Amino acid sequence: MKKGIAVLGLGIENLALTRYLLNQGEKVTVCDSRDAMQLGDRYRILNELGVEFRLGPGYLDQLEDFSVVYRSPGLPLFHPKVVKAKRNGVKITSAIRLFIEVCPCPIIGVTGTKGKGTTCTLIYQILKKSQSKKGANAYLGGNIGIAPFDFYSFLSREDLVVLELSSFQLEDMDRSVDIAVITNITEDHLAAADPLNPNHHKSRADYVKAKTNLFKDQTSLGVTIMNNDDQTCRELLTMVKGSLLTYGNHLQKHGAWYSKDSEGLYTIWWNITGKTEELIRSDQIQVRGEHNLLNISAAALASYTAGADRESIITGISGYTGLEHRLEYVATIDGIQYFDDSFATSPDPTIVALRAFKEPVILIVGGADKGADFTILAEEILKSSVKTLILIGKMGPVIKETILRVARGSSSPLPEMVAGGSEMSMIVATARAHAEPGDVILLSTACASFGLFKNYKERGNLFKKEVLAKTSHEKQQ
Repeated sequence: MKKGIAVLGLGIENLALTRYLLNQGEKVTVCDSRDAMQLGDRYRILNELGVEFRLGPGYLDQLEDFSVVYRSPGLPLFHPKVVKAKRNGVKITSAIRLFIEVCPCPIIGVTGTKGKGTTCTLIYQILKKSQSKKGANAYLGGNIGIAPFDFYSFLSREDLVVLELSSFQLEDMDRSVDIAVITNITEDHLAAADPLNPNHHKSRADYVKAKTNLFKDQTSLGVTIMNNDDQTCRELLTMVKGSLLTYGNHLQKHGAWYSKDSEGLYTIWWNITGKTEELIRSDQIQVRGEHNLLNISAAALASYTAGADRESIITGISGYTGLEHRLEYVATIDGIQYFDDSFATSPDPTIVALRAFKEPVILIVGGADKGADFTILAEEILKSSVKTLILIGKMGPVIKETILRVARGSSSPLPEMVAGGSEMSMIVATARAHAEPGDVILLSTACASFGLFKNYKERGNLFKKEVLAKTSHEKQQ
């Protein structure tokens, strides 16, 4: 006999889902690899609410006992026990899938290999301003912000929800959001690099397909916003069933773009009202890099489509200072600028970060393997302002060999390449020893953190701690 609903993995998203299901009168069993002590207060609270548990190594056994299973995004769809359950008639779904189905108000969904966090946050900051003028609210959730079912009970038809959605949240999605934003699609999650999140895609085709689920089931009333500078996005334009807006570094038929003047200043333009208009200039923007001009363009288009007024859009953009660990300015010490770009866990965001600097760069690069090819990164390093590479982790030597291989066919001078060690104190000290006033020390590793650090957040926080420790020490002297 079926035993109701199972929730696989009690992370933040599924904790909120479990509470929602209980409020709907459902009988819920939580299945998790951890034991009751490891789950702590989550176990105690849900146990008191009548939730049943299957804990420990066998937590995925006999999923056929349930009619519906909500999996965590970190659990692969191709896990043998999940496949077996589906083959035996169990419905396999997820918290995000359910939320999109029951949400009473429009949803702006953002996905992409990189840039989705910045773009989501920008949209949210703009919509908070514009919605408050209407007596309504905006909410931010998904892969960033609050678990959607934590704010579900507060939603009204007049509100707006912004969701950052990963490929793992989208890979089994059979419904699309009202406004879809695709920032770019390169390569990521093609190997199980994260021991806490073993999910990965078996091929790049599977990864791209997951991203398209954000918009492929839209009706003619839907809106899709795509990065026209991204090759894969351009290949997907014909799949769009609703209205299409694009953005990029050149004039768009219907969308937004940026241009550079003779003094090095950028202007973002748009033509969604039928005529070309200036939206905002780079001297009004606080975040660095051309990639952020693309993120801003996407956010402006999405916000306008969702009903934001021009004043709210400009105010939201000009007041935005960026996300932590995304090309985050840390400090200038002894004339050396320090930037934390620890979120760069694959080559593409590191390439983007390097293009934001004209100053000489000491680049901290390397870490755990995510199945990436470093050839294009090596080409970018050779033609960039990088003067020294601080190589760390398992992939440090691999990146070095890739650069040496690429350099054999290049006339560009080789940067200095040195081992950085395994402790952040040593890594920062090594970088500092190779820097001089006017240089930039950039933590943008192009790799996952595992093997040296718990995650990209710990890596970035330790970097900032070591950088700022020198400032604190000098103040005490």
